[in-house]
Amino acid sequence: MTKDRSLGGKILFILHLLLWLALVLVAVIAYTPVTHYMLKPLTIQEGIRHADIILVLGGGIDRGGYLSLVSSHRLLKGTQLYFEGRANKILFSGGLPRKVNASEAAVMAQEARRLKIPAGDMFLEKKSKNTHEQAVEVKKMADSLQWKSILLVTSFSHMKRALMTFENIGFKIYPAPADPYEKYTDDPLGRLCLFPVLIHEYLGIVYYKIRGWI
Repeated sequence: MTKDRSLGGKILFILHLLLWLALVLVAVIAYTPVTHYMLKPLTIQEGIRHADIILVLGGGIDRGGYLSLVSSHRLLKGTQLYFEGRANKILFSGGLPRKVNASEAAVMAQEARRLKIPAGDMFLEKKSKNTHEQAVEVKKMADSLQWKSILLVTSFSHMKRALMTFENIGFKIYPAPADPYEKYTDDPLGRLCLFPVLIHEYLGIVYYKIRGWI
């Protein structure tokens, strides 16, 4: 009986300790500039030039088939570049998410048509599930259409991994990060939301390096 109480006390102590550690971690993330320092190594400077194609990478759609905020930022950046004349064609890339009946590329193209981009100036890549697959599928299209340079549009925090992935497969890439809201996040809730995004990118870079994708 005494041993059971002793074991129970140790388990309770460990749980309390883990809880306090979690609270300290949350406080550090929310009330210090840790996410700001994490973002710096991921930062890629904008390098907008005329290219063969503007490539907009999908950033998610919800179950109702609407673009996520991330995808909307990317779409607007790509649309802006198109109307500035940075390329004559625009390519939307993104496959079919789970529990959604439309691909990310198709939804972005639908919204682009509402923004008055002619259907004839748009290409869709609807097979990919991740950044590596996007590079592979776009490469297939590029080889047949003789695209050599790409004006790459993705999120500010995702640009480094995407840039390395596409360069690794043989493209000349000009980075065009979408609205860098991550850079200006300075409220506690915003930092807490940004932290897992940054962790995802760091882990993604490590995984891609292990696989030889970057």
